[in-house]
Amino acid sequence: MRRVLALNYKEYQNNPLDRARFFGVLPVCEGEVRGLKRERYLWGEVLVLDRYGREGYFSYPHYTPSSDGARNALLRYAFAKVLEAKGYTLKGRIGEILVFASPVGQTVFLAVKWGGYSPSGVKRLYENLARYVFQTGGVFWFLPAPHRRFGKFLKKHPSAEPIPQEVATAGLEAFARFAQAIEPREAVSG
Repeated sequence: MRRVLALNYKEYQNNPLDRARFFGVLPVCEGEVRGLKRERYLWGEVLVLDRYGREGYFSYPHYTPSSDGARNALLRYAFAKVLEAKGYTLKGRIGEILVFASPVGQTVFLAVKWGGYSPSGVKRLYENLARYVFQTGGVFWFLPAPHRRFGKFLKKHPSAEPIPQEVATAGLEAFARFAQAIEPREAVSG
């Protein structure tokens, strides 16, 4: 089994530089501070850590995320903001999975990436997280790739389910607004 990095969000929520370290990127509307720089991609513009922001935290001071990596990081950020607006509390991150506490106290493990996950990709992620999902009595939500079938996987793992449609739609809309540098309040409402 592959080792994954677990991060506690309480340690990163205080300032934009720490939030960028937690998510990987931030939307431009969060505001540029020392340690963050604008980076333009074909799909939009985000704030990434510059040399100062990476110094003393990452071993590579000169690094810019790839287009796919930045897009996935912004997508996770957008889904986090949508779920927080719905009353969920972001607890942390295990690898690429965000961990939330739902308003009713259930733990939600959220897996999102641009284009969604294939059945084999979801299976790999779930196998790495199964013990945490089982220990917490939680649920594993994932963004499925369109036109793919997950019947066998969902029957075998009842604690796994696709992200509810209203959350998925709101998250993708928030991502589009964040990529266009629209204010967060406008991005998560509606």
